[in-house]
Amino acid sequence: MKISNFRTTAGILLSLLACMTLLPPMASPVEAVTGTPAAVTVDPETKKIHITADRLISNTADNNAEFIGNVRAKQGETLIIADSLKIFFSGGSEAGSDSPAQSLKKLVATGNVEIKFDNRLAVARQAVYITAQRMLILNGPGAMVTSGDNTITGETITFYRDDGRFTVEGGSNGRVNAVILPEESGLE
Repeated sequence: MKISNFRTTAGILLSLLACMTLLPPMASPVEAVTGTPAAVTVDPETKKIHITADRLISNTADNNAEFIGNVRAKQGETLIIADSLKIFFSGGSEAGSDSPAQSLKKLVATGNVEIKFDNRLAVARQAVYITAQRMLILNGPGAMVTSGDNTITGETITFYRDDGRFTVEGGSNGRVNAVILPEESGLE
């Protein structure tokens, strides 16, 4: 292993840019009413990713890089906090023209993981994002997602970005727990 150079770090940052959009963006007011996306002007400042960690280790032979210690990765309003953030790349592109961002295979955040986005907070021992399947997996006892007053807890929570569904498993030592504050009267 070697400490990364500027070129490797730039590739890692491009890859992180591709994977920081782990969760679907909120609909604009126009899209929410009409179902048609509105034209959006993106501020370049919101696209920038700011990462801080105690150290960065790049292993080009094994196609991975890891930010270690007090990791904070922020893009716009999305924030990932973890003890470690490891990025896995594919071995190379068949076309030979893919950027490092396109060759990202997997992102793994480990230890005291918190992902803050919109009005949501995801907490787990480990979070894994698999780019090919556009799937986010939260692992560990007490893995939890909170949105406003609503909370879901289990040992494994899996989000499927393409269709917006999720599964929650309680694991061998527990059950799934959900606290839902309905807008209407609920079960009454």
